[in-house]
Amino acid sequence: MFKSLSIAAGVAAVLLIAGATIADAGQRYGFGQPATQTQIAGWNIDVNGLTGAGLPPGHGSVAQGQQIFEARCAVCHGDFGEGAGRYPVLAGGQGTLTAERPLKTVGSYWPYAPTLYDYVRRAMPFPAPQSLTNDQVYAVVAYILNLNNIVPSSAVLDAKSLAAIKMPNRDGFEASTWKHDTRPVLHTVACMKNCKPTPVRVISDLVSLHVTPDETERGDAGSTVEMAAAPKAAAAVPAPPFSKVQHVIAQRCAVCHAQKPTQPGIASAPLGIMLDTPARIKAAAGMIESQAVKSHAMPLGNATHMTAQERALVGAWIEAGAKTR
Repeated sequence: MFKSLSIAAGVAAVLLIAGATIADAGQRYGFGQPATQTQIAGWNIDVNGLTGAGLPPGHGSVAQGQQIFEARCAVCHGDFGEGAGRYPVLAGGQGTLTAERPLKTVGSYWPYAPTLYDYVRRAMPFPAPQSLTNDQVYAVVAYILNLNNIVPSSAVLDAKSLAAIKMPNRDGFEASTWKHDTRPVLHTVACMKNCKPTPVRVISDLVSLHVTPDETERGDAGSTVEMAAAPKAAAAVPAPPFSKVQHVIAQRCAVCHAQKPTQPGIASAPLGIMLDTPARIKAAAGMIESQAVKSHAMPLGNATHMTAQERALVGAWIEAGAKTR
């Protein structure tokens, strides 16, 4: 007990001395030094998405950006923004935000072009953030926007031209609600119109991890909806004839992925992947399923206008064994 009292007394004495020192120094702690303007400038690099304020001097072209992207970015994001492994996909996904599995990319989701510059400059490339010059960042941003068909291949971006770009999903966000905003924040009814009929069936294996309801779920108008214990096996889908699949691949994919591409601006098959013969299509079935059927990352920016029905057709063919005869 005496030891505890002596420690407490010592702490109190230190606090009294520190308090007197702070008071004598005009509320200063007596250590450190004011940050210099150069030090502040190293942190003060944010960019305003609406106005582009904060974008630095410099410029970069799509062609320059492609070279930088292939050297510094493609190892994670793929040569054409299709994503490598589990790294983010940067291109494609337009029109998928209302789908059950939306693909959020720069072209489909990103709201403001200037903040793309801010993010690339601040955080990329992943192993060495802030290692790119201002010109290099403008060039990489130009290339990414070109991959999403937002700027042409001849584009050269600077602060003014980048701030003038209106992204496809710019108006797809709701305004934040602040304390001074008197508008209602929550809906007063569970469902408004065109609600899905009950019962709802859980088909995700997340149920086993206890992150989705496994017994009941609240439905429209406060009703309780019974959840199925396990989904029934999907009915077998007959395989479509390969001739139809080959026609889709020829129109939507092989214009680039061929020994002699016909798509303007494509001199050789990207990544050496060719889909101009039945054998090559069959060999690439897994990649086609991943990039065109599931993720919609291909065709790049959906430049060849591949439809949802065509993706489903190709997916059914792959699901049935990817037979060419």
